[in-house]
Amino acid sequence: MALTNEEKRKIFEEEKLKKEMKGKSPLIAIILSLAIPGLGDLYCGSWVKALIFFALDFLAFILLFAMGIGVFLFAPVWLCGIISAWLSASKSEKRKIKKVDRALA
Repeated sequence: MALTNEEKRKIFEEEKLKKEMKGKSPLIAIILSLAIPGLGDLYCGSWVKALIFFALDFLAFILLFAMGIGVFLFAPVWLCGIISAWLSASKSEKRKIKKVDRALA
C-alpha cells in the first residue's frame, strides 16, 4: 500500500514540526547559570538579560576587591540568574509548543 502525496506531505510536515518543537532545555540553562550568571539567559536568546547579569556579576567582582561588599551582591545575582534562565527556557519551550499546536490546527 503506497502513500499518497497528501499523506507524504503530512508526514513530512509533522517531522519538520517535531524538529522545530525542541525549545531550550531548562536544565541546560540552569547549569550554565550555575557556572556564570547570565550564561543561561544567553543560551535562551535573552541577550539583554544576559548582559545585565554579566554586568552585575562584574560589578560584584569589582566591589569584592574594592570594598569587600561584593560578597553580598554575588549570592542574589547568582540566584536571580538561575531563576531567570529557568524562566526563559520554560517560556521558550511553551512558545514552541504553541507554535506547533497552531500549525497542526
